[in-house]
Amino acid sequence: MSPRLISYLSHRSAAVIGSAAVLASLAGCGLADTASPVATPAVGLNRARVPLGGPLELTYRFTVAPDAGLFADDYLVFVHFLDADGDLMFTDDHAPPQSTTSWRPGQEISYDRRMVVPVFPYIGEVTVALGLYSATAGDRLPLAGEHLGQRSYEVATLEMVPQSESGFLIYEDGWHAAESVPEEPYREWRWTTGQATISFRNTQTDSTLYLEVDGRPELFESPQILTLSIGDTPVETIELGSAEPSYHIVPVSGASLGGADTATLTLTVDPSFVPSEVTNGANTDGRELGMQVFYAFLEEN
Repeated sequence: MSPRLISYLSHRSAAVIGSAAVLASLAGCGLADTASPVATPAVGLNRARVPLGGPLELTYRFTVAPDAGLFADDYLVFVHFLDADGDLMFTDDHAPPQSTTSWRPGQEISYDRRMVVPVFPYIGEVTVALGLYSATAGDRLPLAGEHLGQRSYEVATLEMVPQSESGFLIYEDGWHAAESVPEEPYREWRWTTGQATISFRNTQTDSTLYLEVDGRPELFESPQILTLSIGDTPVETIELGSAEPSYHIVPVSGASLGGADTATLTLTVDPSFVPSEVTNGANTDGRELGMQVFYAFLEEN
């Protein structure tokens, strides 16, 4: 399991506890559905079935009611993923990029988010429930849609399925220990050296590699180049020129995996660097570094 997934689970556990507390505080408070909806929510998913640990892209859309007044608070979006019994498993709670105090009657607010589905002990249908709540006042707003109770509304369904046999990645050579910062303990990464390898069970099936990485373009006149290869076969070449982590979806053909039981993916970063050398000793880190890897996931097509 990648360190990103482990850290993600820890973060999501905390989020679930917080969301459960909100639910508990509202239980029995008698919120009625007589109030006029302030908006109509919708969530689009990029896939109907997602494996444990796999990526999920969501498009959130709120259409503000024409007769809605101005929002008096910066409401947050709670997004609950419920199992077949209606029990809360994990969340995507967040603040919308455009604060609700700036929403206007008749306006449509749309934005995209990406998350990693936790390696949760559940396989089956999932209900996505959504609502708007105030972290300060604790109240929830009435919305238009299928009401599940306590001003929580069903906006989508999906199916959680097992990982494929090739989805369990083993970090082999060329990796430094996992790191994070206190401000975002759930946001974990591992540095590679100039060359690192990942191995996985070879099912000789066409697959897709999901990869979130970050280079250090400010250190070089030309961007670093990441080359992905399996054996002697190049799979993809990626330019690490962005100042922010970049997300890549890489097709991997079954033919490129060869016939061995285990396949090895090699990640080569050129150039690599040593912090103590490029900073003339201002940074005392003497490790050879290539790039930061925040997420890696292989899924059979």
